[in-house]
Amino acid sequence: MDRLVLFDIDKTLLVGSTVHYTALKNALSEVYGIKNPQPVKNMQGMTDLKIICETLLQENIDLKTIKSGLDQCMGIMYLKYKHALQKQDLKVLEGVKELLENLQRAGIPMGLVTGNMEAIAWLKLEKVGLNKYFNFGGFGDKIIKRSGLVKNAIKTSEETLGKLDNRKIFLIGDTPRDIIGGQKVGVRTIGVATGDFSEEELAKVGADFIVSDLKDSERLLKIIMEFK
Repeated sequence: MDRLVLFDIDKTLLVGSTVHYTALKNALSEVYGIKNPQPVKNMQGMTDLKIICETLLQENIDLKTIKSGLDQCMGIMYLKYKHALQKQDLKVLEGVKELLENLQRAGIPMGLVTGNMEAIAWLKLEKVGLNKYFNFGGFGDKIIKRSGLVKNAIKTSEETLGKLDNRKIFLIGDTPRDIIGGQKVGVRTIGVATGDFSEEELAKVGADFIVSDLKDSERLLKIIMEFK
């Protein structure tokens, strides 16, 4: 199959991950001594790495100190999230499982493009039973820019799929950052208004296609299979 579909996770595939940011803040407190940091503005679609760095820069922590504690911070964040997730319910958004099943039946490979650190991304998907649909992706624990996530996901996909035409790669996400990140790499973008942004806002940043949700599996399959 000469197509590839890349999915964001939060508010695209699932909702309910409120303890993620709490785990991040608690890790910052333990590693850098920062308690109750000011939240970064417009975090939607940011990578975990960028949120950590931006938060610490706002607290006047220098880059050398930030870099020296990143691995420890990520490790603590993962453990705190894993523990908290035992008591939290995540919800798969309507239409998601049907769409993933239909893509799988059609032989279309799927990957992830998420701002989540990789270990947390797999925890979330395992919790709701979606991990079986994905084997690779671009993750937010090593990369600052959203476009970098897309590039990394494509590069990883090439190990098993070979080289694909970027115009036949589709990125599905709920934020302007998802759409802009895909545009910078030259992939087709599908904005889904299941998060904090409306169809109009996703259209404004130039999404190639826009849907209110992922329930219309037939339409989405048609877009992915027939677009040239």
